[in-house]
Amino acid sequence: MEKEFTNPTNLFDQPGSLNALKNLGSAPSIRISFVGTRTGLRKLLHGGVPFLGLEKAEENVSLFVKTVGGAFSIQKIHECIQGIASQIKKVSFFFSAQDIYPFYHISALVSRSGKSIAAYGTSYGSGSNLHYIVLPELKNVSQAAIEILKCLEDVVPSLFPGKSKRAWLESDEFLLPDEKEKDLEIERTIADTLAVVEKLREERVELAKKNTFIRALLTATEDSKIDPAARLSSAVKQALEFLGFTVEDIDAKTKSAIKKEDFWVIDGDFLGITEVTGTVNTNPKAQEFNAILGRMTTLYRRKTDLVLPKATSINGLLVLNFDIEHHPDRRPRAYTGELEHLVQSAEEQGIGILSTAELHKMVVAVKAGNLSKEDARSVLKKSGRIEFDSSRAKKN
Repeated sequence: MEKEFTNPTNLFDQPGSLNALKNLGSAPSIRISFVGTRTGLRKLLHGGVPFLGLEKAEENVSLFVKTVGGAFSIQKIHECIQGIASQIKKVSFFFSAQDIYPFYHISALVSRSGKSIAAYGTSYGSGSNLHYIVLPELKNVSQAAIEILKCLEDVVPSLFPGKSKRAWLESDEFLLPDEKEKDLEIERTIADTLAVVEKLREERVELAKKNTFIRALLTATEDSKIDPAARLSSAVKQALEFLGFTVEDIDAKTKSAIKKEDFWVIDGDFLGITEVTGTVNTNPKAQEFNAILGRMTTLYRRKTDLVLPKATSINGLLVLNFDIEHHPDRRPRAYTGELEHLVQSAEEQGIGILSTAELHKMVVAVKAGNLSKEDARSVLKKSGRIEFDSSRAKKN
């Protein structure tokens, strides 16, 4: 190849080439991209696949897992890509893509964590419908290219008209009526399937919207600059109501200048004076606990301001979202180390200390059917540090 191309040029420097490459629907009909260390784009524009993202891979990716082809995959192409796994020199980037109608991104090789290493794209309709192949840096690009071209010669013979003097015989012109009818049946089946898939995708989007508050439990704060509906207190309120609590927004209810607690959380004879706060700090501050303790002490003095609901058990509930930049599994327990004494004090004063990471686990467990709402409420009505063992819930 070096002898053949003695003076290579950058296609991006040629007028019109960039636009042609960016359009996946134009020639060349099939693009093959080898992504190496020096690739600087976040998306695979140079391969004409603008919806394909590039994610920096970790160092020394050496395990390549073969996947099973599914709907709209091409078995021979799938196996061909998997066959060059031994030729991979380095994985600099992982590929990520959202399926964009009418294209499907199919991974043939993935890392141990499931990240796409080598893949290809197909689309709906009759024929092979192969549009692109994306590969990592290989030891011998020329050899791999030849193997892929040989595979394409078998899968898409129309790309190689010089291979056979009778290539014209494979055109649609010489399809027999029953063959054409079968092609139409295939297209009708695909169209019906796509309609079902579109409906499922729309339902998936709606579900994601409804479940937004659950994910917000892990990231939201009480920043006064953001819309109240996007604040942590809103997500916590929705979560508690989902679990079956009656939640009264006291700040919205009272006209008093003294607006202390966020909610009253009620379940039967249980009343929880609830405060919600969020911070990026690794551990919440002692002042948050001292504040709710003070509010419980002064609550009974507000005879003319707020009338307490009839309840036999007045408790406190401090809901905390902290260390929000990290995965919830990596966050510490609330009030550890020098502040551990606050947990003992919470138990004595009837105050529950609840991290939103624990609340999130409980809501997810209820959604999964591994925990009843009644049992979830029982956990949340405890004093001290409130923690949920999801593994025990699954066994039960």
